[in-house]
This record gives sequence, C-alpha cells and structure tokens, in this order.
Amino acid sequence: MNQQRDPIQRIHLIGAAGSGKSTVARLLADRLQSPWYELDVIGYEGGWGAKRSLAQRLADIERILAQPRWITEGIFLWWPHSLFSAADVILWLDLPWYLSLPRIVTRHICADWAGNNRHPGMIKLLKFVWYCRGYYLARTPTIPTDPNQDGPVTRVTVEAFLAPYTAKVIRCRHPQAIERFLQGLPQT
Repeated sequence: MNQQRDPIQRIHLIGAAGSGKSTVARLLADRLQSPWYELDVIGYEGGWGAKRSLAQRLADIERILAQPRWITEGIFLWWPHSLFSAADVILWLDLPWYLSLPRIVTRHICADWAGNNRHPGMIKLLKFVWYCRGYYLARTPTIPTDPNQDGPVTRVTVEAFLAPYTAKVIRCRHPQAIERFLQGLPQT
C-alpha cells in the first residue's frame, strides 16, 4: 500500500551563524511558494538594532502561525517556541564549525565592501567569531531564566530543546544532507 504524505506547509529552520539558514529559507520559500520570516527581524529593530518587546515579537509569531504556509528561520529558542510546535518540519542546519567560520567571515567582508554591514569593522567581526565559537564548544545546555532570553544558544542547548520534537526534526550535518532535503521536496 502506498501511503500519501501530507505536503509540508510549515518549516522552521534553526542553526548556528553561518550555517545557511537564510539561504536555505530563501530557497524553500521560492520552491514552496511560501512566505519567509527572519526571526532576527522579528526580534530586533532592523535585524540587530534595539530588541523589540516580548509582546511585539509574540504578536508577530501569532500572525505567522495564523497563515497556512510559512518558512521561518533563526537561532532563537525560547520566545518563538510555538513555531517549533506548529512546524511540519524543523530543519536543523548543524554544520561543523570549519564550514560556518569561513561563511561568517566572507559574509562580513562582503557586507563591508557593499557598505551595508550592520556591524562594520574587524573588531566586531572578531568578537562575533569568538561568540559563535562558543556555540560549538559548550558542553552543558543553557537553561533560560525567562522566555524573553535570547542566548546564549549552543549546540547542546539546541539538541536538548529539540528533544520533544524528534519526530519532525531533520538534522543536516553537512551540505549534502541539505541538498537531499531540498531535492525531496515537490516542485510547485
């Protein structure tokens, strides 16, 4: 008997900086003809300016959830928790540090050259790289003190947070796994 799978309508992507969340979300939005939302923009004015209030962020999340189809992406865990529950698939881009680091540096330099870097300068890049390194090195999950907390989010924290959702988590540890996921989606 051939079982028909329900089409994937709602996808949430999570991963470290430089894992390809925005790129993959853009590809998914195009492929599935779905709206795409960056949690950085929902969480912070202009993507990483002043933090928006928890009420504002949750109201935006509710507007997303009211739609039949969506793609969301970001590193945040606690305040957008309802996205994890509602998603048909949680795509965890868990690429190794040696792949993410060059992407972070390249993105920063390209944004500097283009004049649209929200965090210009090499000192800021070095601080960000040092911060991102902690994502991979931590050995104990972070326990939030309140749902308004944004970090620090680490690989072990993501793994612990996603444990209740294992039936719908697809963990991609290398670019080929991401490609296989994308190839398995229907063309619209």
